[in-house]
Amino acid sequence: MAVVLIAGGSLLAAKGKDAVSQAESRKQGVLEAEQTTILYQDSPGAIVKVNAVVGDSVKQGDVLLQVTSAEGGEVDVFAPDDGLINRIAVKPGDQLLQGMPVVILQKNTYYTDLYIQESEIQKLKVNQKNVAVHFPYLENTTQVNGVISSIAAAPQFANLRMSREKGQTDLSMFLVRISMDSNTDLLPGMTAEVRLDELTD
Repeated sequence: MAVVLIAGGSLLAAKGKDAVSQAESRKQGVLEAEQTTILYQDSPGAIVKVNAVVGDSVKQGDVLLQVTSAEGGEVDVFAPDDGLINRIAVKPGDQLLQGMPVVILQKNTYYTDLYIQESEIQKLKVNQKNVAVHFPYLENTTQVNGVISSIAAAPQFANLRMSREKGQTDLSMFLVRISMDSNTDLLPGMTAEVRLDELTD
């Protein structure tokens, strides 16, 4: 019986299907939403009207705020991208100076950051498309195609080996960001998974 188990385990390991290999080939990260802070860029003035509330869906070019400048002119503050209003930092009557933050916009673009070993990083490149991102904890299997938007060294991240045998050292890791469009099934904070055997094919 023991011989059968050992032989079976060796066969799985040879095919890269053992538990350790599967764990190493699957990288998980947290789904995040890109955000942008909208700054007031015109001459000092006072807010006359706020045209949105937190949670509103807006389109690029929508007027978010109406401002009366100190010279008496009217100034509109526009949404720079499609997205959701995450926070409004001002209210009617507030005085504005150039460069003040007024709105935080959650863009309709998501991303997840993954730590990838040095041995795999040569197979990846910035702007690589059709990266399959899985969401393993959704009831309905969901897969979204993403693109690698950045690759950077992660010197502070130590991937410790399971053993400390003589001659072994910690692996160098790289931070890979994968961007994707938002999806009605997805929410920031969900677990996103990328399978390296798919990613590096």
